[in-house]
Amino acid sequence: MITCLRGKHSVLLCMLVMALLGQLVALAQTPSNNVKGYVRDEAGNPVNHATVSVKDNKTGFTGGTETDSTGLFRFRGLADGSDYEFTISSVGYETQTLSGYKISNGADISLLVKLKSQSTSMDQVVVIGYGTQRQKDLTGAVSAITSKDFNQGMVLSPQQSIQGKLTGVNISQNSGKPGGSNTIRIRGGTSLTQSNDPLYVIDGVPISTNAGVSQANINSNGQQNVFDMEPTNPLMTLNPDDIESITVLKDASATAIYGSRGANGVIVVTTKKGTGGSPMVALNASFGASKVAKTLDVLSADEYRKAIADLGLTIDDKGANTDWQKEIFRTAALQDYNLSLSGGSGKTTYRASLGYGNQQSIMIGSDLTRTNARINVNHAAIKDRLTFDLRVNYGQTFSRQSPVSNTVGSEFASSMNYEAMVFNPTYPVRDEAGNYYNVPPYRVNPVSFSDQVLDELTNNRFIGNLSTTLKIVKPLSVNVNIGYTNQNINRNSYIAKANLLGQGLGGLASVQKLEDYSKLLETVLRYNNTFGDHTLDAIAGYSWQYFLNNGNRTAANGFLSDEFKWYSLQAASTINSVSTFQGSNKLISFYARANYSYADKILFTGTVRRDGSSRFGSGNKWGIFPSGSLAWRISKEKFFNVDKINDLKLRVSYGLTGNQEIGNLNSITTLGATTTGYIVGGKRITTVLPQQYANPSLKWEQTAQLDIGIDYALFGGRLRGSLDYYDKKTTDLLLRIPVPTPSAISTQLANVGSVQNRGLEVSITGVIVDRTDFGWESNFNISFNRNKVLSLSNDQFSGKNIQIAPLQGTVSLGRFAQLVVPGEPLGTFYGPQFSGITDGKETYAYNGADTIIGVAQPKYIFGFSNTFNYKRWTLNFLFRGSVGNDVFNLTAANMSYLSNLPGKNVLASAVNSGLNRDAPKQYSSRWIEDGSFVRLDNLSLGYNVNVKNSFISSARLFLTGQNLLLFTNYSGVDPEVNSEVSGTGTAPLGIDYLAYPRARSLSLGVNLTF
Repeated sequence: MITCLRGKHSVLLCMLVMALLGQLVALAQTPSNNVKGYVRDEAGNPVNHATVSVKDNKTGFTGGTETDSTGLFRFRGLADGSDYEFTISSVGYETQTLSGYKISNGADISLLVKLKSQSTSMDQVVVIGYGTQRQKDLTGAVSAITSKDFNQGMVLSPQQSIQGKLTGVNISQNSGKPGGSNTIRIRGGTSLTQSNDPLYVIDGVPISTNAGVSQANINSNGQQNVFDMEPTNPLMTLNPDDIESITVLKDASATAIYGSRGANGVIVVTTKKGTGGSPMVALNASFGASKVAKTLDVLSADEYRKAIADLGLTIDDKGANTDWQKEIFRTAALQDYNLSLSGGSGKTTYRASLGYGNQQSIMIGSDLTRTNARINVNHAAIKDRLTFDLRVNYGQTFSRQSPVSNTVGSEFASSMNYEAMVFNPTYPVRDEAGNYYNVPPYRVNPVSFSDQVLDELTNNRFIGNLSTTLKIVKPLSVNVNIGYTNQNINRNSYIAKANLLGQGLGGLASVQKLEDYSKLLETVLRYNNTFGDHTLDAIAGYSWQYFLNNGNRTAANGFLSDEFKWYSLQAASTINSVSTFQGSNKLISFYARANYSYADKILFTGTVRRDGSSRFGSGNKWGIFPSGSLAWRISKEKFFNVDKINDLKLRVSYGLTGNQEIGNLNSITTLGATTTGYIVGGKRITTVLPQQYANPSLKWEQTAQLDIGIDYALFGGRLRGSLDYYDKKTTDLLLRIPVPTPSAISTQLANVGSVQNRGLEVSITGVIVDRTDFGWESNFNISFNRNKVLSLSNDQFSGKNIQIAPLQGTVSLGRFAQLVVPGEPLGTFYGPQFSGITDGKETYAYNGADTIIGVAQPKYIFGFSNTFNYKRWTLNFLFRGSVGNDVFNLTAANMSYLSNLPGKNVLASAVNSGLNRDAPKQYSSRWIEDGSFVRLDNLSLGYNVNVKNSFISSARLFLTGQNLLLFTNYSGVDPEVNSEVSGTGTAPLGIDYLAYPRARSLSLGVNLTF
């Protein structure tokens, strides 16, 4: 008997488990006519993910499945029949059909299929906006990757699956936190102050990422920036094991179909669906461990004692020798499980999956748990003229977060990682009574954060859509897609009374609840026809999408007992703050696209989209975003007669896209209530003041982009790749400009300035060795980008520069690290040029005047991956790197001055720096370092187990290592970092301050199919 727990999410999971168990029972009771087979290439190597369909030509029965990693496929329980037909197809191979098979009387038939390679592997079908297209027919810059080429190992985030794999896509983890956020730039950043994140489209549904940023800053007291301010990863509730492919749309020809949301690129995620045939159960399980890859070299207890004695100072020496970094770091356990059931019969196919993962943090007291449930159902009716595609996903992540903050500012601020670096190493962890040792009033025991400073975050997201297609008359069809998303983020934090941070407050609690949801309705009319040498695939559509987000936050202190935490805020003596908000916006669109091909030689794509957004001023509610692209397949011309070149295509595109991610209500006058007000007659009177003035001219940022590219395939498709040059210019940048005084407000949002990105992308893939027992395939990609701010002015406003990235800690208080200035790239570091140390003091060039001292933008990024196959063994690895980017080591700047002593520890290098103890902490080029690196990001060794004559269809064992090697001259923990020093939820580029360190991990796993 199975009992389902109460609660809507528990019931959903329970129903899926019951469905899986029911299918397993049914599987055991199916008839005994069975067919199995192996699919091999010409060299005898297994062909993974080949599609195998079966058809009984007498009865019309159809079914399908796909091969596993060993090339094996199975059909169980086939009915008796005298004219069965099997069709085998796979990307890069010629389709093969086997016909005339008679099956009866409990037959067991074995097949061996060898597929011939096509002249080119460019026939892969990729998902683009509102449709699919063959890779060889693309006229725009599009990069696609399927699940078999994803990065291996314990990957909790879909972005990590493609890191280093695609040209023009720079993905960097902002920290080493489990499930942490990523900074993604597709062909460079285009916006100065608004979002540079790409648009995510999951199974045809564009999703909002606003709530994940809103939750970042929960600071309630300027003295206690203790909590993590990193935003939530918008794809964390999506299971990477459910993803079939990820397509990145990069140029205007590809992204213009998304109009005002396409300027930063588009990432299209497509999940796996079922195939017909007997039910197939797949179980993937992995276990592992991780440790911190590197820690900072601070003074040991003995070095600390000596340094203080040499300075003639005294300390409160408790006689211990404590390495505080070792105390807060641990060997963390990892586990991940994914169970799926797929199959179908007749006109209906399905795939259902459950996922669970638990990843301990390398910092004590924190971990991440992920649960996912998904079901995809496809059904065809009315002789396949009407099809239904239902896709539903529910995901939840629960994290207990270490109090790691990148905004620790003044002397009395604190956080777990900061204290582990500066706390007195002569102190033990606890005193004789078992209490934590602290150094009042400012220094908090690092270990105490693990159980006295709590921060719990739960993120629930539902994504569902139903797509229906009706073939009206050949070649005309209509598609209707309805979608719904809902995300809830609950974040609760508490600082215990016993902790030094909470003693004066009697405990401090914070409760934050955020919700955002969207509703989508789209209708697309499609025409697809071939007449002679001409092929036309055209669409015209309408889209309506509504977004709403709201939230509330309450902070309170003064509790009689820590047991109340955030569960009973009414038990607090003081309610510090209460805030709520709600906002909505609507996007209505009309769009059209035509793909034309003449003799597979001349290819043209034209796109136009008209968007209307409620976010913009009354004079600019609507915008038009057109694009066009043309491709010429030279290899199809009669004059082209080069045997070794199988495919050669030249393409060019140009178009306009926009960026509407400016938030809500920014074009109209708004009023807001203050949290303080005035006391009149002993009563508090709330005051309402203007927050901003109306700007009816406000409109979207607009990006114009030119792309020129070449696609090629040589030597029978064994060597293939692409080369792209692009030039994109973004105008009407959204900036806050000063408002003339006197005024109740100081700034106003307006369209001001422009920025440019130019770059070159190169991708090369080669099958180097292709033999019966051994294969070697290699891929190399490299991307160059040059970013430059062109202007910060418009007809009404003239701007010279904008300061960003405030300095945190006790270095040059009140200053900013970066300057946005025309003629220079975004991420430009601006400050004094350090020239040396003289007489115990730092000296600077140009009399200490500020100048450009570094750039956070890399000159180029690259990825190099290889896959080796030897008999049943598979080895693959990925190196990726970044060259030419500078990193501001703000952690070192705070910890390299002897003025820290004796109250705070310092880096070991500070003792011999030559500086006097009274030297002030200064921001300068001394702390700007070369952040170039090469990382062995992923290495996986797999073995396909021989499961012949067993109930298991296939079995694969694998061992995976992640972040195994790092080659860099950077002196900090890791050069690939973007610390969120601004407190806004959006991290500036290239700043390292108290960053959550990365882990080095090893995992062992198994993939089983039944």
